[in-house]
Amino acid sequence: MAGMSHAGMTGMAMPAAKPGSPVAAFQHGMDSVMVVMDEGMRRMDGASPADIDASFAAMMVPHHQGAVDMARLQLLYGKDPALRRLAQSIIAEQQVEIQQMQAWLKQHPAKP
Repeated sequence: MAGMSHAGMTGMAMPAAKPGSPVAAFQHGMDSVMVVMDEGMRRMDGASPADIDASFAAMMVPHHQGAVDMARLQLLYGKDPALRRLAQSIIAEQQVEIQQMQAWLKQHPAKP
């Protein structure tokens, strides 16, 4: 859904944030994360679509990186202590899983 804002993905229109405000910066950051994540999942870093395991790992890496990037935006702009703790947990856990999937992909190179 490239080109669609994160607000559009929920089916709900979000009111325009005041330019230069933290809300506008957060919304812009989330939109950017979604574009990068979507492109990475579509590209699959060379994994063959016929290889289910490689496809899974190759698509999950940018998906998890998107979660890490979203959590970082929460830490930058969010205020709720419980959500900040959750964001920190997401960052730690997802980074470990990204490393595991990248290691698996290295051990199982794409076949020509």
